Parts: sequence; structure tokens; C-alpha cells
Amino acid sequence: MLSISTDIQGKGSPTELLQERDALNRALLSASASLAEAQGPDEILRCACDILVTASPRIRLAWMYLGETDDGAVCPGYAVGPARACAQHLGWGGGPRPQQWRESRLYDNGHPVVSNIRTDAQLGPGRECALENQLETCVCLLFSHGDARQQGLVMLYADQPDYFQRVGLDPFLAFAQLGRVAFEQATSRKQLQDMATVDALTGLLNRGALQRVLESEHAQSQRSGRPYTLLLLDVDCFKMVNDTYGHSVGDTALAAVANIAERSLREGDWVARWGGDEFLCLLTDADDEKGAVIAERLRAQVAERPVACDGRHIRISISVGLAHYPQAGDKLETVLTAADAALYGAKRRGRNRVVSSSREARGVFSIAGQLESALQSGRLQPAFQPIVELDSGRVVGEEALARIITEEGNLLEAAGFIQAANQLRLSRRIDSQVMREVAQRWVQQFSSGKTIARFVNVSADLLRHPELVYDVLKTVMDNVGNGHDSSDNKPLVIEIAEWEFLNNPRELRQIVAPFLDYGMRLAIDDFGSGYSSLQYLTDLPVSYLKIDGALVRRASKESRVRAILKGIRDISSDLGLTTMAEWVEDEPTSDLLREIGIHWAQGYYFGRPQLHVGKDEILGIR
Repeated sequence: MLSISTDIQGKGSPTELLQERDALNRALLSASASLAEAQGPDEILRCACDILVTASPRIRLAWMYLGETDDGAVCPGYAVGPARACAQHLGWGGGPRPQQWRESRLYDNGHPVVSNIRTDAQLGPGRECALENQLETCVCLLFSHGDARQQGLVMLYADQPDYFQRVGLDPFLAFAQLGRVAFEQATSRKQLQDMATVDALTGLLNRGALQRVLESEHAQSQRSGRPYTLLLLDVDCFKMVNDTYGHSVGDTALAAVANIAERSLREGDWVARWGGDEFLCLLTDADDEKGAVIAERLRAQVAERPVACDGRHIRISISVGLAHYPQAGDKLETVLTAADAALYGAKRRGRNRVVSSSREARGVFSIAGQLESALQSGRLQPAFQPIVELDSGRVVGEEALARIITEEGNLLEAAGFIQAANQLRLSRRIDSQVMREVAQRWVQQFSSGKTIARFVNVSADLLRHPELVYDVLKTVMDNVGNGHDSSDNKPLVIEIAEWEFLNNPRELRQIVAPFLDYGMRLAIDDFGSGYSSLQYLTDLPVSYLKIDGALVRRASKESRVRAILKGIRDISSDLGLTTMAEWVEDEPTSDLLREIGIHWAQGYYFGRPQLHVGKDEILGIR
């Protein structure tokens, strides 16, 4: 092997050599625009091979390689030219030092090496095949930097031993430089596309990418009548795994589930990381029974394979919710909601199991249909119940309570649909709608000088979706406008039930921060219901404590309950919090609470919730 300069040497007159070089330059330059038009790295290398072979009759073979820099072998991925049949014999590698050997073979001090096939001992058995096909010399053109993660190269073969010495390498190196620019741009585009469609941890599709696949598959199924099944799964007690073993073990567990899911599915099925510890599988042309078989196989494989990390073997399990089109509904959103509800059912029944939406109670989906219709048609409205100051009896606030106006004109209280909403993960949409209505009522009453506090229940389902939180805040700010109540403390109060966060005040503080930053205040709902933790009062900027109604009802009959209420009052007084009792339904209870020192109260004794229908019209609601 020789390092070749580009001086013109050897056979032919100088004029003939110049003419040949000029013709080669024109051929390569005129075709180089095709490189920029190619979309991906593989297409660019294929295009380069085609151009090089057609540039001169002396070039009988060009083949390309595209792969990771640490691959153990270089094999032609594409070959073109009269001698392409022998390309499969001309790859190399697979030894213990493939990268070092490859570099010494192709380049010498940064310059490409031209190899004489007749004298190159490293060619091995491929040399005889090359000579039989009139290949006498070869050179490598790199289309990527030496430190690039992905290596792209083209091997070029000519039928004259001194061909590259005679015409020089300049035309080929200039062409390769143009190709390198196109190759690097295409590689960058592919990396950006991967970032947009692939989850970095698991290597699966991300939610956005699978959403597009789902929409396409659903449209095809609607046209053809072909069924499909969705499997929504998540890792059981994943937060406990993270907290106990660390996030690196949690990441390993997610990657393991992703790997098992990929290997468990059939050709043509799809799987993506849907968010957090959730994965969604799309089983094409699969009915409910076939989907259940695949889901159970996937569940069993995860349960049977402990996660190995740092010398430990940690057993994990998954819960799977299954929904089938068209049985679960005719809209994609409905099928997704059904899978979500089935997953909720699997969790509720003890985890590590598969639950199909078709086996869930049909009543839940009937209520969900009513709720969906009410949300879309504006028939989900808040009713407002007054809150009074016990010492003075004046109205100091109101709480917004969700109600559905049915198509028949009847009223459905939250107790009739909130459980179904929680199961189907629709609570966030209810909260969002109620918050919008409260903001509008705030604006309408601002000019009248009413500055009472307005309480709104906000579920964990909403708070755990930051994009929805900011959407709600934007809606509130748009409704309120720049001219309304620019004070730091807005009259809006968000109520949080601490049981939804299972004694995790740090998480709660982080996710309510956008509301608090805007000037809203925080109330802890159902305080004293069995989940109460004084840590919430230490770690959170709480303004109000709403005492659980079940506790309030027992106060007149049980001295222990009265003692507990006095304790809550004393702690709240020391912390500067306002206490509020719920479910106050008679005068004796009101008088007792006032004697104890509870500040505010709400209940039927002071007023029933009223549905605000128009500017002046209201409806009383029992």
C-alpha cells in the first residue's frame, strides 16, 4: 500500500490526462447536487456510489458501508458497477481490534491510502475474486469525521493499477467533501427526528410519535372494519422502587419492561413509552381474546424476570389495561379512555394482573358518556355554596361544586359521577371547566365590590399534568384581564385533598407552585378524615383548613371529637390559618363550632348550592 499524492504520473500524454481529469471533474460536479437532495445518510452513500461508477468507465465497482464506529466488521451495504458481484467478498473486520485495524488500512497520517490489489496481502480470499473481475486498485472515501458516532464510507475500485496515481485523488476528495457536508446534515436531521420521536431512556417511540400511528391505524380500521387492541400498562409501585433503590434502578426497570414488551409483540405491532412509567401497545388486527393472550404473556414475562442492578435482583410487576376497537367505542379517545379505566381497575384489584375494559362495569362507561357529552356541550356547570363567618354570620366566601345538567334538564350532583370520572381520568377536565366558570364569575362580580374568597377543588389528576395547569392559569388570566384585581392575593382558593398525595407534601408544593405564584391561596380539604398530616402544615403555605364534615357531624355527641376540633383550632391559631367546618346542617352545630372557635363554616344550614345559569338567574340545588 502506498500513500499517493495527486501529481499526474504514468501513462498517457499530459493533454490526454488533463482531458480525462477535466471530464471526471465535470461528471462529479454536475452530479454532486444529487447528494444534497438525498434525505438520509444511507441514501447519500448510495447516491455517491451511483455517481462515482458512472463518472468513468475505468471505475468498475463502488460499495458503501454505514454503521457504528465500534462495529466489529465492515460489510458492503450497497454495491454498484460491472464488478458488483464480488463486493460481498471484499469487506473486512471481526477481529479483536477492528477499529484500529480499519484506520491503519484506510488512512496514513490523515491521507487516504490507495491499495494495489495484486500486492495487498490483507485482502485475503477476496483478492482472487477482485482480480477475476478486473479490479486492480482501490481507495476509501470517508463521508464522516473520524470521531463521528456513525461511520460512513465508500470503497472505490478501478481496473488500472495506476489509475488513481495518473488522474490524482483531488476530484474524488472534492466530491467526498461535498458528500460529507450532506452526510453530516442528514445525520443531524435524523438525530433531531429521533429526539422528536424516540424516548431517550428506552429507545421506544415516544407518546407523540405513537399518537400519530394510532390516528392512522384508527382511520384505517374505521374504513376497513379491521379491529385493533390497546394495552396500557405501568410498573406497579414504581415510586417505591425509585425511593427504595434509587432512580438508576428505576430507569433500569423501565428499560427492562420496554425490552420485554418489544420482544413480546408481533410483527406489525407498536409499543411506546406513554409517559412516566406507562407504556402503550397497539396490537393491529387483534380482537379482545388475542389481545388478552398477548397481555398476559407480557405480564408473566415481566414478573418472571427480576431486574439485575448493582448485584441485586429486584422483582417488579406490571398492571395492564386492555381495550378493543370497536367494542370499546368508535372514537380513538374513547378506546384510550377505556384502556385507562381498565388499567385503573387492574390497580384497584391488587396489581400484577390484566383487566379488559369489556369486563368492567358498563355503568362506569354510561356515566362517562354522560360526562363527556356534558363537557362538550357546556352542560357541566359549577354550583356555588355560601361560606359564612361564624362570629358575624356574613358571607365571606363560596365553594364551586361541579354539577351536570342532563339532556332531560335534571341535575346530577358530583357524587353521581365523580367516582367514574376518577376511574376514567376525566377529573382534570372537570376541574379545568369549573375553574374557567369561576374565573368568569369573578370578573362579573368584581365591579360590584364583592371580594369574597372563591374555593375550587383541584384534583391530583389535573395537578400532575403541568401542561393543563398552565392552560388553566392562562384561561383564568385571560378571563380576569389586566384591569381586574392586580393584588398579590387573589380571591381564588384551590382546595387539595391530602389523601390524593399520600403524605408527600414536597411533591404537592412543587405542583401547586404555579397557582401560588399567581397569587392564589391554598386550602387543605377533608382535614381530620384519617389522612391528616401535620407535615403539610409545616411544609406548605396553607391558608385554610377545611375540617372534614363527617367529623363535624359527630361533634355535638362526642366529647373526643370536640377535643380534636379544639386542638385543630389551637394549631391553626398559632400558625395564622383560617379554620372552616363543612356539612353544618343545624343551628346547634353552628353554635357549638362558634364556641369552640372555628372561624368559618358551610352547609345546608347557611345555604344550598346554587347553579349560576345566566347573569341574573340561579337555580337552587339540593
